[in-house]
Amino acid sequence: MAHPGFRAEPVPVLARAAVWLGCVALKRSPRFSLTSGGEQLRVPPDLRYTSVTSFVLRDWSEPELRELDQFVAPGAVFIDAGANIGLYTLKAARLAGPDGIVVAVEPGTVAADRLAANVALNRFATVRLVRKALSDRNGMAVLHHVSAGGDLQAFSLLGDSATKEGEEVATVTLDSLVEELNLPRIDCIKMDVEGAEPMVVEGARRSLERWHPTILFEVNSAILHRRGERTDGCWERLEAMGYRFWRLEQGRLVPIATVPADFCNVVAMHGRTAPS
Repeated sequence: MAHPGFRAEPVPVLARAAVWLGCVALKRSPRFSLTSGGEQLRVPPDLRYTSVTSFVLRDWSEPELRELDQFVAPGAVFIDAGANIGLYTLKAARLAGPDGIVVAVEPGTVAADRLAANVALNRFATVRLVRKALSDRNGMAVLHHVSAGGDLQAFSLLGDSATKEGEEVATVTLDSLVEELNLPRIDCIKMDVEGAEPMVVEGARRSLERWHPTILFEVNSAILHRRGERTDGCWERLEAMGYRFWRLEQGRLVPIATVPADFCNVVAMHGRTAPS
């Protein structure tokens, strides 16, 4: 009840929660709109985090998703690293429009299949689905299925005692992907790769130094804490490249000087001045 999405729309949220319980009981996966803009998707009829938050909260599920229009303009080139079932991909595709490009990178087989189905629901011709993992090198690696209730968002190139299963996937650097797809530039990158964000940055240095895209990324991933590793690796690398950092609070970008203590998303933009 403390969630901003509930506070903003309590009656619709409660109504959708009741409907979703019925869908789970009947094992039905209805088609629904992520936002008032009309992006359509389906999620598995279960009580896992991704399914529940997508159906009940829609794009209120994350502040950065809710305010994505601050970072993705018509004609933009958007990279969705760790696209999962496509929440950011679908909204970005609508915002970027027919002149934009959305590259949805998702290596997990189950998640990528559902991502492809959701993109197909919308007939977004500008979305390019890449079934690989962004990393610091081209090759092959194990994509670990991190124990988190069996949910689809828990995939990582990092493993620990909580990872029970995995699958072998191809890895690619963002710099290589830019050449492979002949991208004209990159305007915005969203990274949700369960602790592997520093690896993505290492493989994207040429692109970041050339275009200075806005970057939305996770900090304080649980898997890094369990491995006993530093959680500021991505922040440190971006800061050394001239990036500064903000958090979204009630739709406004607030500058921050240190890594937040809580698990959250951070907005990185190149330069020293706050955005207008």
